[in-house]
Order: sequence, then C-alpha cells, then structure tokens
Amino acid sequence: MALEWKKIYSVNVKEIDGQHQKIFDLMNKLKRLEENEIQSDTVINVVNELEDYSIYHFNTEEKHFDKTKYPETEFHVKQHEKYKKKLSELKKEVAEKSDKETVDKVFNFLRDWWINHIVKVDMEYSEFFNKHGIY
Repeated sequence: MALEWKKIYSVNVKEIDGQHQKIFDLMNKLKRLEENEIQSDTVINVVNELEDYSIYHFNTEEKHFDKTKYPETEFHVKQHEKYKKKLSELKKEVAEKSDKETVDKVFNFLRDWWINHIVKVDMEYSEFFNKHGIY
C-alpha cells in the first residue's frame, strides 16, 4: 500500500515538508517496484536515490539547527546517523538479493522510520523553527 502524505506530517516548514513529501514519493516508487517484476538494478537505483535525497534532507535540517542554535541538535543528528547506518546495511542486502522479501524489508524499515521520525522527532523542532522565522 502506497504512503499518502497527510497534514499530520507537516512540520510547518515549507522546505522541509516538501522534502518529506519527496521522500514519501521515493518510498512509493520502491513499493511499486515490489508490486511489479523486481529488477535488481532498478531497486538499487531507487535505494541509492533515497539515500542521496535523505542526506540532502538531513543537511537541510542540520543547517537550520545551526542557524537557530536548536537545543536538541545532538540527539537529532544521532538519529540521522543511525538511519544512514541502517540504510547502508540494507543497501548491501539489496545488492546481494533484490527479491520481493528484501525489497519489502527495506520499504517497511523506511516507512516505519520516516513516519516515526517525522511525527515524533521532527515535530519537536516545528514550533522552535517557526519562532525563529523559519516557515
């Protein structure tokens, strides 16, 4: 089942919301591959695209953390690092075996991580960023 962007995921920062929506689009792209005939190269390309875009997104958040002196920066950055490490491990699995089970495992990790991260961790900076003029 595809991921649908919902208002409850909004952190009230247009740039970051747009990036989160793009990440949802990439996860849905991966899900569509799982539902169709899986081709290893295509799966690897989508996972690489997700990795690259996630890093771009994290850099955006971290730029705002620095700019606003966000007090929870260290914790938040550690969450980003854990994600990157886990995704790196999953990329190796995909490279070895791009079957439905592996792609499903990657999709489930991504879905669960991003939804939890957005609604629990990212929401914590929403009001802080808004108070510092970041919308």
